[in-house]
Amino acid sequence: MSDKTIFSKIIDCEIPGHFVYEDEVCVVLMDVFPSTAGQVLVIPREPVDYIFDLPADTYTHILNVAKQVAKALDIVFETSRTCVVVEGFEVPHTHIKLYPLAAGVTALTDVIMQTAPADQDELEAQCAAIKEALA
Repeated sequence: MSDKTIFSKIIDCEIPGHFVYEDEVCVVLMDVFPSTAGQVLVIPREPVDYIFDLPADTYTHILNVAKQVAKALDIVFETSRTCVVVEGFEVPHTHIKLYPLAAGVTALTDVIMQTAPADQDELEAQCAAIKEALA
């Protein structure tokens, strides 16, 4: 792939991001356009746009990381559950979106989609709380 995706640029620290977690296979970032407080992205370092084209070990790894992070989101945001969506369209780089749903919210369709970026200080505070819950 000749052109870097925005996610590759964030992973390479060319663009700032709020890193919740990172290892040699993937990163977890706060979503700067969250539909719900605490929304994060689990992104493999390898810029593959279709999740089922990922190597099997990467696929398994990012799903395991998503599960660990979802459990932390459940604690930090006292969720009814955390919803999972896999994308790779607008940004041609597979990413798992985790939406912590507030108590009483029972469907992702009940969440209003954001079009404006989140407050950076709020994202930093949420990032720190999630990291603490992961520890």
